Amino acid sequence: MSKALSELFSLNRHYARSINLERDLDVPESVLGYIVTERSADALKQILIDSPISEQTRAFTLTGVYGTGKSAFAHFLLCLFEPKTAKVRQYALDIARKALSPESYKELESNLPPEGCFQAIATAQREPLAHTIISALTYGAEKFWGKAKSKNAITKKLTELSKEAMSGRQFDGKEILKLVQEVTEAAKTNVVLLIDELGKNLEFASLHQGTEDLYLLQQLAEFKQPQGQHLYLIGLLHQSFADYSYRLASVQRNEWSKIQGRFSDIAFTESPRQMTRLIGEAIDKSRLDKYARIIQRQAEDWHKCLRTEVDDITPELIAATYPLHPLTALALPILCTRYAQNDRSLFTFLASTEPYSFKTYLNEASVEKDQIPTLKLDRVYDYFIESVGMGLASRPQLQKWVEVQNLINDARNLDSDSLKLLKTVGILNLITSTGALRASRHLVTLAMGDSADDREKQTQISQLIDQLLDQKGQLTERKHGDELRIWEGSDFDVEGEISLRIEQERSPLANILSSVFPLKPVVAQRHSYKTGTVRYFERRYLDSIENLSKLNCSSRDYDGLIVYWVDETLPTKVPQQTLDGKPLILIGGATINLVKIAALEYTALKKIQLSSPQLQTDSVARLEVRHRLVHAERLLDETLSQAFDFTQHQNQCWLEGKSDFIDRVTNFKSKLSDICDRVYDQGLILWNELINRRELSSQGVKAMRLLIDAMLNYGDLENLGLLGNGPEVSIYASVLRESGIHRQENDVFGFYPPTAEGIIPVWQAIEDFCLSATKQPTTIDLLYHQLEAPPYGVKRGAIPVLLAAVLLARVDDVSVYKDRTFIPVLGSEHFELLVKHPQRFAVKYFEIFGLRSQVFRELENVLKSPHAKKVSPKLRNSTMLSVVKPLTQFAT
Repeated sequence: MSKALSELFSLNRHYARSINLERDLDVPESVLGYIVTERSADALKQILIDSPISEQTRAFTLTGVYGTGKSAFAHFLLCLFEPKTAKVRQYALDIARKALSPESYKELESNLPPEGCFQAIATAQREPLAHTIISALTYGAEKFWGKAKSKNAITKKLTELSKEAMSGRQFDGKEILKLVQEVTEAAKTNVVLLIDELGKNLEFASLHQGTEDLYLLQQLAEFKQPQGQHLYLIGLLHQSFADYSYRLASVQRNEWSKIQGRFSDIAFTESPRQMTRLIGEAIDKSRLDKYARIIQRQAEDWHKCLRTEVDDITPELIAATYPLHPLTALALPILCTRYAQNDRSLFTFLASTEPYSFKTYLNEASVEKDQIPTLKLDRVYDYFIESVGMGLASRPQLQKWVEVQNLINDARNLDSDSLKLLKTVGILNLITSTGALRASRHLVTLAMGDSADDREKQTQISQLIDQLLDQKGQLTERKHGDELRIWEGSDFDVEGEISLRIEQERSPLANILSSVFPLKPVVAQRHSYKTGTVRYFERRYLDSIENLSKLNCSSRDYDGLIVYWVDETLPTKVPQQTLDGKPLILIGGATINLVKIAALEYTALKKIQLSSPQLQTDSVARLEVRHRLVHAERLLDETLSQAFDFTQHQNQCWLEGKSDFIDRVTNFKSKLSDICDRVYDQGLILWNELINRRELSSQGVKAMRLLIDAMLNYGDLENLGLLGNGPEVSIYASVLRESGIHRQENDVFGFYPPTAEGIIPVWQAIEDFCLSATKQPTTIDLLYHQLEAPPYGVKRGAIPVLLAAVLLARVDDVSVYKDRTFIPVLGSEHFELLVKHPQRFAVKYFEIFGLRSQVFRELENVLKSPHAKKVSPKLRNSTMLSVVKPLTQFAT
């Protein structure tokens, strides 16, 4: 009968960190039982005994993974900083006395002020560092001066600042430094600023591309203390600063490492073997019953097989880590440390329910015939690919991992056992190529089985190894080193090539961003919904190299220009509009130096991918560049978004020349529409997306042609004689009928000035343009320019229809010319050409007065006679127009 492993094994609940620094400090018994290990004794000496006498902060980081005792040591240290009268300090001193030499203990005691220290303690969240420090100082003030807030002005101030921090207020680094100065002077004793889980602040800074928090840490580490006082700055971390910055560009990660250099780092790290012991402590085996004896026997068998190849391994250690395969238990800590996003991945692997995790394995695997299955290296490989994924792109030694992954992906057509074998070899290749855990034939055969004495399984694996060795490209064997390998390696130094390309880059940041990350236009939404005319703002990167007073939109189609300023120095003056009269908006960016770093790295990788000939023959390097490029592109996108994120930085903006601060995207969008309402107050109000647009679709072009043809030939008919529901009918209804341009007066349908308010200004502009051409014909392209510019901003799709309506309404006194030749009869073919080449057409106004007026009145009476009504409008119009030129010459 089978039994699920989850019925036998589980994870100890107390495996997570149990010390709460803020909660346990006032509990005297909380320190009892603390054991000062060699590692913690050394840390105690570094902080309280061996610290150099200096006016600067005594800054330390305690770095180590879960379960290594950082928090317990920090608690012990804080107990020593309590007042002399406190029981908890006496307990802590008794523990220290037993662990230190008499000389060291005496010096330790003399360095502890009798009144105790001001203890500012906080457990960080993913939040700005300033918020965590304010929280720590507030806790310390209430503890040091009592909870009666009225007793101390500093406590009152800190309480108010805590409320502001909770509401999301951003604090300047100088403000925090001044606050620390005030607290230090008011306390008149040593100040301890201890931040547990400092890594969460660093994760927040990494996620938000922030350097302010890192710079604040640096300033605190260099803080000059009052005479006779000391500031202890202590942060608890799971890994180094640089490892928290895996999201960032390599140049930024180097900067993070430099800042950690301001701190004395005390490593609370364990050897891989000790981490394996921690794994054993995490696995609860209290429900094993009879299976405990089976595990012990299997552990002893494994020990006999492995003791000659693996040092410092015991049957007890093997048994403690069941049901992990012994080689999995030994390799997992090394793998997590080298390749995972952080050391927590070891514990995430054990405790999470992610695919291929240890906990998932307990739910999936079962004991069959008293044979306990073990979690093997191939499953660890699958876990890292599935869960860690692209986080590997920023880790050292990526090339090895990329090639292993690439070769295994290429072997997907192999059977299950062959794939497991390749994954096993790949994991062992990744952690070492020499030493005990190298992928020797013997170790690989052992790693594939559940039992050390399963000779049949080992023979099968050995035969499988021979088969894969015969298939070139799948597996190779270095016989002189007794090692199986699945990669050949790469000689292309990607990191070095990136640095070289960055050094060679001379283009301004604005040009780089425009090339690799061009901006799409943005729409003034509310204005567009209100008027039916979609207003597009061009967006462009600019820096101080560009002359703002000479800016133009790159196309007349744009209704305005938004400039994203990618220079660390903001401009002193910004014009109200572009040279072509369009509204100009400038947005100042924050953290531009980070944008530059990310852009340079992305550009360098892009150039490497496109122009490095070595990548043509080096598949490993090619794949690594591809991985890094994806990571760099995402980083640049995040960095740019955050640099111009109104909610984070309240970016300074210039809206039509006036300085302003925007705190929300919705406010910015609203202001865009406000600008359009003001600048384009004479524009069309027209809801028809077929015609009211910059470029007509093929369907729109056809519909416009049919409509203008109907206007020219059937203007005296209701609805221009159009039938059905085609697009030309839709355009007619919205542009001509609903506006009142085509209507019936005195029982006659014709074209008249509009009655709709949203059309009148544009109609008037077209009519004034035609009537102003009295001395010589004026080309129609000038009308296009006028209508497309403020205050109209008409989209050119609608202009031909409105122009045709005005010409038909003013047929008596406005004539049209093509290439300086009079057109007696306008046809739809003329408008087809006019749409493409308006500069070839012109209009001229002929004022009718005197003899000419009398002739026109007589002619009009003739053409309006009952007999003339039987003639088509086109013929009547042609008759009228054919006499215009002779009459003009006669009048002259």
